[in-house]
Amino acid sequence: MPRPMKVKIFMDTSASTIEGQINAWLDQLGSPTIIKTETAVANVAEKPNDGTHPCIVVTVWYELQNSN
Repeated sequence: MPRPMKVKIFMDTSASTIEGQINAWLDQLGSPTIIKTETAVANVAEKPNDGTHPCIVVTVWYELQNSN
């Protein structure tokens, strides 16, 4: 039976913050198999009437190793 693919999304305004989050996540998981990654930059507003600021979104599709 195929293993289910999982998705993890990271989002922040700072690339170095996202890098730290991804590294900590990978350390926690051990050895996942990364299937695909996608990075996007979008303008977002915290509140409806606020100005926008750039936000980086990194999406990672992965599978965990079998624990046999």
